[in-house]
Amino acid sequence: MDGRIYYLEQWEKQNTRSLYETAFPEDSNAFVDYYYQWKTRDNEILVMEGNSSVKDGFFQVMIHLNPYKIWMNGRQERIPYLVAVAADPGCRRQGKMGRVMWHLLRDLEQRKMPFTFLLPADPAYYQGQGFVFFPDMERTGIQKEEQGMVKAANAPFSYGKEKRGFKWKEAAEGDIPAMVEFSNGILMRRHDLVISRDGYYYKRLLEETKVEHGGILLLLHSGVLCGMLTFAVSDTGNIQPEDSGRAEIKELLLDEYVSEEEGMIISQEALQEAGIAGNTVSRAVFPFEQMMVRITSLTETVPLLKSRTRRTFQVKVRDSVIEANNGCYRIILDWDGGRIFRISEEEATIELDISRLTEELWKDVSVYLNEWV
Repeated sequence: MDGRIYYLEQWEKQNTRSLYETAFPEDSNAFVDYYYQWKTRDNEILVMEGNSSVKDGFFQVMIHLNPYKIWMNGRQERIPYLVAVAADPGCRRQGKMGRVMWHLLRDLEQRKMPFTFLLPADPAYYQGQGFVFFPDMERTGIQKEEQGMVKAANAPFSYGKEKRGFKWKEAAEGDIPAMVEFSNGILMRRHDLVISRDGYYYKRLLEETKVEHGGILLLLHSGVLCGMLTFAVSDTGNIQPEDSGRAEIKELLLDEYVSEEEGMIISQEALQEAGIAGNTVSRAVFPFEQMMVRITSLTETVPLLKSRTRRTFQVKVRDSVIEANNGCYRIILDWDGGRIFRISEEEATIELDISRLTEELWKDVSVYLNEWV
């Protein structure tokens, strides 16, 4: 029997820790401590409660909604990133997660939330819920080798050609204002959708990298910030001995794009110069995993979108989860933004489910999302 589905009060959130530790045994105790100290301060946790035959405080399913400020085409929205999507081992493959996810998606529509996103462990499962991969997403600041170098306009950066005057150092809280200005300037110039970073974002990230045995390195030239490297180091307590000390590069932000090979070289040099001894960087540290997006309110999403060329859809939309998205619409996308209007069924020239329409609407949106939790 299913229990009730509801959002936890703040004081109840710690009661999900045992389910988190069961579902994600790869996370260290220090990381879980960090997560429950920092991330549950302002997130929401939706659960399916255990029924009366189980002990008090038992949750069959949970989904965490971690809020992020999203900058999208010049507008800012508060969007939930879905993480810690987990079911108790005794409750799996019974349709319980699907019922909680349906409850969540419909609730987000009621709240006029445009969309939500996640990093899938099982893409096929989420595709069944209406999620699709972002069509144009760059998860790292590195370009694939075959893409070559793509320089930013008027970029003064030349670390790869002339290293004199450049110096790497470990970031501290006093560096946060410069980090905020640099990262937002780089990302908002290059992409249509990014996480808007503020002082709290980097204060939390410094804590997060600390428990992952890593940190943030800053590249300075004549005292001016011109690069940032965020990294973690494998915890010897949780991995095979031969993998100990491997540095995982979370993010490399520079004033210009570099190839993957150059990014690895720069990252290794940064770790060595900063005295992070004994660490190696392999090709695996630049994972090109993509996140998935789910439109929860079509009428709220369209005004956030732009297109480099004018595109018009007269479409009948099917959404098997969110009833409010169903209907017939004229959608216009151009450089000035998106507009959406209700039309009659006779005026619709094409029929698309919400997944296929999402891919069409988002294909001109350059997306950069690079979050751990």
